[in-house]
Amino acid sequence: MEGEICDFCLEGRLELDQVREYYRVGKGLVVMENVPAYVCNKCGERYYDAHVAKEMRRLSKRGRQVRQRISFPLVRFEGKKATG
Repeated sequence: MEGEICDFCLEGRLELDQVREYYRVGKGLVVMENVPAYVCNKCGERYYDAHVAKEMRRLSKRGRQVRQRISFPLVRFEGKKATG
C-alpha cells in the first residue's frame, strides 16, 4: 500500500505512519494510540490493513479493561446550517 495513490483525493501518496484513532462504540468513544495506518500525504485520508481493523474492533470491545480513561471538553456547533 505504501506509495500508492490515494483513492479518495487521487492526488496524494500513501505513507505508513502511527496515528491516533477515534473509534465509536455505541454511544461511546474509544481513543487508540499508535495505530499503524497508511495516510495520504495530500488529504490525510487513512487506510488500514485488514488485521489492524480487526484488532481495533477487538480492542474497542474491551470495555472496562481500558488502559486509561481520559476526559475532554465537548462543544456543540451552533452556527448557521449548511446550505444546499
